[in-house]
Amino acid sequence: MAILEVRDLTVRFGETLVLDSVSFDVHEGEIFVVLGPSGCGKTTLMRAMLGLVEQTTGSVRYEGVDILTATDREKERLLARLGVLFQSGALLRSMTLGENVALPLHESTRLARESIQDVARLKLSMVGLDRSFDTMPAQLSGGMQKRGGLARAMALDPQILFFDEPSAGLDPLTSVELDEMICGLNRTLGTTMIVVTHELHSIYTIAQRAIMLDGGEKGIIAEGRPEELRDRSDDPRVRAFFRRERLDEARGSAGGG
Repeated sequence: MAILEVRDLTVRFGETLVLDSVSFDVHEGEIFVVLGPSGCGKTTLMRAMLGLVEQTTGSVRYEGVDILTATDREKERLLARLGVLFQSGALLRSMTLGENVALPLHESTRLARESIQDVARLKLSMVGLDRSFDTMPAQLSGGMQKRGGLARAMALDPQILFFDEPSAGLDPLTSVELDEMICGLNRTLGTTMIVVTHELHSIYTIAQRAIMLDGGEKGIIAEGRPEELRDRSDDPRVRAFFRRERLDEARGSAGGG
């Protein structure tokens, strides 16, 4: 069942066309990955799905409601059901980790202060940071900041979690641990997850289904499971990405059978 439907999504920055007539569905409960090389429009697509990009046409429907044409009140209601983990974690440096996680609850619920703190502690325990409630972000490692950002993104029990390059800036071991946490939370909570990344190790670990964008095409050039795209695609751009080859080498390999 599709929880998100994107149809003919086109994005421009001034006169520059970035995405052209992009269409796809995201199924409820899956980990859906948007992949492709740097500069192909992955993060722009994510921001467009969140209704954060101007000069956008087409539709982005969450359970039938188009976020691009929704009223301010409808958009506010929709965004409350979406959580986002940004590349940097985006924690507010002037607040403790617990205060960061509690902030969406203060802004969007009528829970008592004590209840909000209980929920914030629960979310931090889910990402292994239950002992860091009173810690300032500057005292946390990069990986811990990412996990703290994830706890905050989960504060309102979103239906869909968005991740923008979650492995960016992390060492290989920490990146693997974060990938495993994403998969574990998906299994435990059943939350739909949309992940933007170009990191192959993460793609193979977490992706249940993926689309690949191409900057020249301004849209989707492949869709499916990563292993299928790697092993069965006849498109040299797809082969080059998954095999970490130069495009001319991938074309030669394809031509040689």
